[in-house]
Amino acid sequence: MKQITLFGAITLVLAWGMMSCGSSQVVRAPETKPDSLLTYDEAILRLDDWRMRIRKLEDDEQKMQGEVKLLEERLNAAVADLKRCQDENNRLIGATDAQINQFRERLGRLEGRIRELRGLSDNDFEPRRNEVYALAAEWNRLRQEKIAVLPEFFDRMIAARRDIQSLMDRKPAWKGKYVVRPWSESKDCLWNIAGQSEVYGDPYHWPKIWQANTDMIRNPDIIQPGWELNVPPPGPLTPEEKRAERRYWRKKREAMAAQAQAQQTPPQPAPANEQSERGSSKP
Repeated sequence: MKQITLFGAITLVLAWGMMSCGSSQVVRAPETKPDSLLTYDEAILRLDDWRMRIRKLEDDEQKMQGEVKLLEERLNAAVADLKRCQDENNRLIGATDAQINQFRERLGRLEGRIRELRGLSDNDFEPRRNEVYALAAEWNRLRQEKIAVLPEFFDRMIAARRDIQSLMDRKPAWKGKYVVRPWSESKDCLWNIAGQSEVYGDPYHWPKIWQANTDMIRNPDIIQPGWELNVPPPGPLTPEEKRAERRYWRKKREAMAAQAQAQQTPPQPAPANEQSERGSSKP
C-alpha cells in the first residue's frame, strides 16, 4: 500500500511538472537564489547551465594545453639557441665552463663584500676604509680577464666599479674636531680647512668654524698650529654667522682703504708683531 502511494505521488509530481512546462515558459532563477529553494524546472535549467559552463571550461583547458605545448617548444628552441650562443662566446674567448664558473664565484664574492661595506654606518665603515682599495684591486684583476666581456658579467662589472667608486668617495665620519697643522706643511687657515672634503667641502663656510671657536680665535686671519678647533655639523650659515662674516669683510675693506690712504704718505715701518706670515686676504 505504501509503495503504491509513493509511486502515485511521484507520478503526480512528474505530471504536474510536464503540465507546467507545457503551459508556460520557465524563467531561470537568479544566481543568488539558493539551490534548496529552486523549483523542479529552475533546478533543471540551472543544471543545464552548469553543464554548459563545464563543457566550455573543458574546451578552454584543451585549447590552453595546446598553447602551453607550443610555448614549451618555443622555449626549448630558445634555450638551445642560447646554449649555442654561449658555447660560441666561450670558444671565442677561449674559456672553459670551469673557468667561467670560477669567474662567476669570484665576482659574486666581490659583490657580496661591496654590499657589506655599503651597508655599514659611517662609524663602522671608517676603520674598514682600506678594504675598498683591495676591492678595487680585485675588480681590476677580473677586468683583465676576457670572461668579463661575456653578457652575463658585463653589466655586473660596470655596476661593481660604480659601487666601489662610491665607497671611495664616501666622506669620513663626522668628528667635530680639527687640529690645526703648521702653515708651511698644510696651508691651514679657516678658508682652506672649511674647503677640505672631510670638513665641509666648501671654503665659504669658514665663518662656522670661526664662530664656534671665538674663545681662541680673536682674528680669523690668525690661527695657531696645535689648536683643536670645534667644527659644527655641515649646514647653511646661521644668521649670526652671516652677520659675523659681514663685519669681518667690512673691517677688511676699511683696513684696505686705510692702507691705500697711508700709501699716499711716506711709509712708516710696521711693528714686527703686526706683520702677517701668510700675507693672505682670506681668513
